Amino acid sequence: MAFKSTRDLTKNVGVEDLIMLSEVTESSLHENLKNRYKEGLIYTSIGPVLISMNPYKQLGIYGNDQINLYKGKHEFEIPPHIYSIADKAYRALRSEGENQCIIISGESGAGKTEASKYIMQYIASITGSSAEVERVKKTILESNPLLEAFGNAKTLRNNNSSRFGKYMEIQFNLAGDPEGGKITNYLLEKSRVINQTQGERNFHIFYQLLKGSTEEEKKTYNLLSPDQYLYLTRTGGNGCFNADGIDDQIGFKQTKNAMKVVGIDEPLQKELFATLSAILLLGNLSFNKSTSGNGSVISDKKLANTIASLMGVDSNVLESALVSRQISTGQGARISTYSVPQSVEQAMYARDAFAKATYSKLFDFIVRKINQSIEVKTIGKVIGVLDIYGFEIFENNSFEQFCINYVNETLQQIFIDLTLKTEQEEYVQEGITWIPVQYINNKPCVDLIEKKPIGILSLLDEECLFPEGNDQTMIDKLNKHFSNHTHYSKVERQKNSQFIINHYAGKVFYNIDGFLDKNRDTLFNDLVSLATSSSCSLLVEIFKYVAPIEVDIEQEKKNRDKFSKNGFANNAAKTFIPTDKKRPITAGFQFKNQVASLLKSLYSCSPHYVRCIKPNSNMRALEWDQSKCAEQVTYLGLFENLLVRRAGYCYRQTFTKFMRRYYMIGKSTWPKWSGDAENGTKLLMSELTQNINIKEEIQYGKTKIFIRNPQPLFFLEDKRNQRLNDLATLIGSVWKMYKQRKWYLRTLAAIKIQRTYRGWLLVKECVKLKNQSISIFQNNKERNRQSIKLSKAAFIGDFLSLSRDNFTTATLKREEGPNAALQLSLNVSKVSRHHKIQKRSLLITNETIFTISPHKPKKDGSWFAIKRKVPFSVIEKISFSKLSDDFFVIHINNEHDLCLETNKKTVLITLLSNLYSRHLNGKELAFEFKDLIQYRNQKGPSELKFVKVDSIHEKSSNSPQVNSPTFTAKAEKNSLKVSVLPGLSAETKSILIEK
Repeated sequence: MAFKSTRDLTKNVGVEDLIMLSEVTESSLHENLKNRYKEGLIYTSIGPVLISMNPYKQLGIYGNDQINLYKGKHEFEIPPHIYSIADKAYRALRSEGENQCIIISGESGAGKTEASKYIMQYIASITGSSAEVERVKKTILESNPLLEAFGNAKTLRNNNSSRFGKYMEIQFNLAGDPEGGKITNYLLEKSRVINQTQGERNFHIFYQLLKGSTEEEKKTYNLLSPDQYLYLTRTGGNGCFNADGIDDQIGFKQTKNAMKVVGIDEPLQKELFATLSAILLLGNLSFNKSTSGNGSVISDKKLANTIASLMGVDSNVLESALVSRQISTGQGARISTYSVPQSVEQAMYARDAFAKATYSKLFDFIVRKINQSIEVKTIGKVIGVLDIYGFEIFENNSFEQFCINYVNETLQQIFIDLTLKTEQEEYVQEGITWIPVQYINNKPCVDLIEKKPIGILSLLDEECLFPEGNDQTMIDKLNKHFSNHTHYSKVERQKNSQFIINHYAGKVFYNIDGFLDKNRDTLFNDLVSLATSSSCSLLVEIFKYVAPIEVDIEQEKKNRDKFSKNGFANNAAKTFIPTDKKRPITAGFQFKNQVASLLKSLYSCSPHYVRCIKPNSNMRALEWDQSKCAEQVTYLGLFENLLVRRAGYCYRQTFTKFMRRYYMIGKSTWPKWSGDAENGTKLLMSELTQNINIKEEIQYGKTKIFIRNPQPLFFLEDKRNQRLNDLATLIGSVWKMYKQRKWYLRTLAAIKIQRTYRGWLLVKECVKLKNQSISIFQNNKERNRQSIKLSKAAFIGDFLSLSRDNFTTATLKREEGPNAALQLSLNVSKVSRHHKIQKRSLLITNETIFTISPHKPKKDGSWFAIKRKVPFSVIEKISFSKLSDDFFVIHINNEHDLCLETNKKTVLITLLSNLYSRHLNGKELAFEFKDLIQYRNQKGPSELKFVKVDSIHEKSSNSPQVNSPTFTAKAEKNSLKVSVLPGLSAETKSILIEK
């Protein structure tokens, strides 16, 4: 079987996937990574694991062109890249419907934060573009510069080092577009607020505020130059105020813009910046010994007033909270409160604790605001991206480094569990032929730190409970309990303040000084009360906020069941009984719970790994430090991972899930497989992989199928996608046929309903007009046998079909205006001034009667001439005889009248009556019935005389009627005599006929 590839490589240095190494040794692995790195190829893979090496320069390998190159591609088609990992996680989420996580690990300065940014960028680029999706994506992307400003700092190893851990979860809707997310932050290094190592900086936001603020803002926030703050220069030198590659002024603009995006408006920004200024000024606050010799006082009252003003608190309350402590004794009504003065050292400790707590709570507030802006109520599938501080070994390693290295130790354990330990155990359980690969298991080191009841964190919490507990008693306890532990070592007596832990990344000397204070994380109630009394709403909110307690429902149920069974005799159960005297929550305990929650989230997802390597400590572009890189390769377990991957199988899946995914591509398993899943899998694979050596590529375990190389899997995926497209086309065609047929039948039904409804409306209107005609003529005029028969079409009115004639329409609009519309057209006979019968046509609009005379069509399109124009407003009345003739006279004010005859008299008069009334706001048209009608023609007064006769001779008749005339007309002096045959009774009613 041939597998196609769309690779287009510009460079070919070494191998892109270390599995393809011809010689599998540590030296060949190192040499391959080195050669690729020197050529700017910073990405290499070990199967699904991506190795990323920090180039310390821009390589031009990111952007829309590269995103389009990696979108929807399999790993073997394209070179390894951070985009490939992001695309694989996204495709797995869409196809498998399971949560995904990308674990980025490596030491500080290895490029973890940048990797997470590129992952976010890729996901934002390949997903939808609706307004809400774009808002969510913009918020997620803008959260990066905001969190970096408040959580990152320059260290000796990295100019943009994350001093906190972050787990970003992006939730997707059914269409595969981001609909929200959540950020969880871990252990901000808040001690950096008050102190930094020589050559390092405080958090970026302080320098952004000091350098990026306008002169007006500097005056508003009482800002000084960086060298005037003790918290920025506490290292003993002049302080470090700049960082290569970081522009604090531009960063400040980006931070302010990001604040707007996540919902921090301008008034809230002002409160936030004022609080930051107050934190910096707190470091300049010094204390003197009280003159009474007991306690301390603030030495600079003016500075205290400035700080109090920025924080919105009373300056006296601020001083009292710093130099004294309120202690309560007794219970119930016997509580007594005492004010205990604090020494200079204690006041300085309270000052620093307040500054650290305020900044830490500000950071938590910003994370909450981001989460609120991307919060989603529904539960969906997520991709989690873990960007957490890297393993750290400094000259002085304190409590923060201990916690940081602890979480890295647990992440290393996940990597070992899922890529080395679990995978090998699975091969054995499934009966797959396997030669075990030895690896370093770091679980004993993790247990040393977190195991209950005897672990370093447990002992630390225990020591914090004792009033006499201190750092020295703590290290004595550690030496006593762990002296024989393989991952713990004592330090010689002269350095008894240190202990050693042998981590997966190497031995680390920890300085015990400050461990207990940092673990207690004590903030006196006086300082909390100070903050909550502020007029600054931000300060009140961050100090009053209490994080919701996450309850493990299953564990809670077990505890309650155990308690109900054993009662108070069970000491373990007592800890779950609510009580007012709760054990204080320490920083270590809190962090351990956070790590446990993180591990639970990671284990519930399908993991993807990015292992970051720091090539050198000098942060020089494309410089390779062999010993440093070899050390990282060793403790990251890359060589062991290579051995397992080289000998193992890249894909494994239970028979049931495999069949559920691929059953549609086999002729023997489609459309439904009702047999055993294992037999179905074997039948399907034998059908599809006839040209593959099955024994080498595929093995069948007890419950799973194993595929060694990715190419057959990609072939299955391509076949599945092709089959899904074919099925989608088939379903689409059937649906379209059904939909079109349904539309056709609905259309036929609609036409029938519309036709019936229009017919009903027409009949209704015709009946209305018929009744109106009856009201005009009944009992007033004898009826003609033909005129009483009214068809439904008659009342349409346009007997000459001129409503669509262009010349007629143009002529009417020219004469009457743009709103002119033809309502009635018919042929009539006109009595001339000489009492002769002339052929004419009538055109009636909404407000005018036109008499026209047709002529031979001309070149300009004209075919008639207007003889007379009679507006409705000048019509006085219409006269009829009482006999059954069709003559009528339209009397016109101040002009000669119109004497006309038509066999459509009933329809004409009825419609004209309606138009007249509508145009003249309800005025009724007047009718007159008499056998002698006097009217005016062009020559003067004239008469119409009507006589009833018994018979008419057709040859001698002068009648406009062609066949069987019912009347004759004879001109006399100044009159026209009309002889009329007897008609139907005047009481005869009109009737409707179909035609």
